[in-house]
Amino acid sequence: MIRLLIILVLIVVAILFGHMLSEVEGRIVIDLAGTIIQLSLLGAAIISVAIFLVVWFAIWLLIKFIRFASGSRNWLGALSSRQQTNAFYRGIQSMLLNENDQARKLIQKSSKGEFEGTNFLLAAELERQAGNMQTAKANLIQAMDYSKSEQISVFKQAELAVSQNEYEEAMNLLATIDGPIRKTKAFVLLKIQVLKGLNDWQQVKSLATENKKLLGEDFVTLAKQWTTGEFAAIASKEGANALKSHWSTLSRSQKKDIANQVTYVELLIKQGLSADAENELVTFANKQAHPSFWVLFKQINHSDPQKSIAFIEGQIKKQPQNADLYSVLGHLAYNSNDLELAFKAINKSLELHDNKMDKALLASILESRHDYEQANMLYKSMLAS
Repeated sequence: MIRLLIILVLIVVAILFGHMLSEVEGRIVIDLAGTIIQLSLLGAAIISVAIFLVVWFAIWLLIKFIRFASGSRNWLGALSSRQQTNAFYRGIQSMLLNENDQARKLIQKSSKGEFEGTNFLLAAELERQAGNMQTAKANLIQAMDYSKSEQISVFKQAELAVSQNEYEEAMNLLATIDGPIRKTKAFVLLKIQVLKGLNDWQQVKSLATENKKLLGEDFVTLAKQWTTGEFAAIASKEGANALKSHWSTLSRSQKKDIANQVTYVELLIKQGLSADAENELVTFANKQAHPSFWVLFKQINHSDPQKSIAFIEGQIKKQPQNADLYSVLGHLAYNSNDLELAFKAINKSLELHDNKMDKALLASILESRHDYEQANMLYKSMLAS
């Protein structure tokens, strides 16, 4: 459009001031195979301008035709580009205002604009938030046609794959990414997430350790996660003895970590080593009576959990109004078939705090004592509530 305006201005200038050429003496003679053409300077100038305009207009029409044939809607040149630019920036503003439906419509209108693929990246994110994963992926693939958006497009495709638990595909995508993006925290965290999905905890540990400074506080969380993952992998593949051997190799700080202690005891219980789990749990709890341990004590299930019972009774003396401790004692006693102690402890727990799990346990105790009438009444009250 700007070029057209320039041409029009030149024509107007030529019309207004072209007469001045008539005062310039001289002629132009053209010999075409015996045909002699004589032109004044003014006539030659007018014909030259006319030829230029005809050729320029023909080329303009040809370009518009080609764009029309290929599906372009850019009929008005820069005016259409301006409309696409407006739609693009209005779409960003709508996105920031959380008006995502409006933002999607506006960003779609910028699909023919020249935004180095950023419009497709934004469109993909909006479609992802709307739950349209296939459309989001299609937009990301289009963004790959632009060099400045290619790497981030692949990264976002990997994110999309992770959200759909397609970890192998995500890992393949991340392997193709090159350049500065690989050194960002976002890239490292996404790769760690993929490795976790693939259950490759050794690589999680290695990658996180290499990027400890970059990860900052996230490193501590990841350290707990890979320790948990390693424990679970060892227990499932090699059994309880290998798990106990691995625990013995941990550093003192790792052994003091509550999350590691909870995970270790849980896995020992799942491996059927309730007595071993009890010994470890009581040792841990004696050093720090953390509330996270109460659930584990309830899972101790063998005939003589005297260490656990003695520890919990000692805690009750210190905190006689703590309903959780009576609940733990009740479950411990019930699991070891000490129904009398279980009955007293659970009743005390319910006296201090109403709890559905404790009510269910009390009903089971009543059934074990053949008090079916009271058990049924308790079940009915639970259903009614």
